[in-house]
Amino acid sequence: MHIESYSEHVALLRSLGTLKQRGLSPRGVLFLALSSQGRIYLALPSHPEQLTSESLRVGEKMALRWPDSGGDGVPERLYHFDSIHALRDDFYIFNGDRRLKDPGNAMEVGTVMARFIRSCGSSSVFFGCTPHQPGSWLIGGPQTVALHDFGIVEVVPVPGGLIARKMHDDRLYLLTFSDISRTGHLEGWLPVFQSQLGNILLVERRVVDSRLMLSCERGLIEVDLSNLPHVTERSRLPFVLPAYDEDSIESLDDDLTEQLVQCPAVLGRLGSEAFVLTRGVPQPWGLRDLAPAELWTSPTGELREIESWLTQIGVAAQAL
Repeated sequence: MHIESYSEHVALLRSLGTLKQRGLSPRGVLFLALSSQGRIYLALPSHPEQLTSESLRVGEKMALRWPDSGGDGVPERLYHFDSIHALRDDFYIFNGDRRLKDPGNAMEVGTVMARFIRSCGSSSVFFGCTPHQPGSWLIGGPQTVALHDFGIVEVVPVPGGLIARKMHDDRLYLLTFSDISRTGHLEGWLPVFQSQLGNILLVERRVVDSRLMLSCERGLIEVDLSNLPHVTERSRLPFVLPAYDEDSIESLDDDLTEQLVQCPAVLGRLGSEAFVLTRGVPQPWGLRDLAPAELWTSPTGELREIESWLTQIGVAAQAL
């Protein structure tokens, strides 16, 4: 992995144009992050012939690990983007670290990347898994809306609209593009599914074959989105976590917390071949201290094939 840095978004724009001429595709962009001072960090494959990275699939990108320590002038603390979606017209969705707002240039950087992926004939770019409190932004022309200020996070495009979860909530929400066009507002999020396994803590980053995975407090749920706005449960995998109250978790040091509290989550998948799995400390808003993701082979793509991984990380699957 090769990391380039830029002092401003205009420099990123120029560099992406040059890299595109060398064959860079959105799939070849591995990470995008900002320092607290607003410096831009772009991770690319180490070898020029890998810039297109058509052999690197989206699920494999999600399982990439950002270098643990800073090097070559890269600071240890960075604010990462998770995904960027170019919607219709001049609308964009950014998902990532809520602290991206702090440097002051995240929207310009995200817009540069969104226009790059659109110029390549794509609509989305996904990055590797990094730990942070989630944030989501909708950019429409000169307007920027921090959706997480309304509790909306982890926004995923679907045909005709957007799917997302709300923090501290057990429901999945839909906002249609027709509602946005008709009202000009973003308040019309409609609950379309309710988890029976507690609050939804993480939403799979993209829809695969009209299926979407929800990682909840007491298990994993796969839903079918083929008949929106009607959402149905396709399968579930309940589990039992060790019982620790929130105050006791907060008092543990990081190493001990990682050993004791492991809430599993599905970040994505490789078709029906593998799941992209992670885990973190459950909080009312989501998963804290998210671990680097890993690929778990799944011959059929069925949820039950994750049971052996749950056992490996010390979580007990529960009988249906």
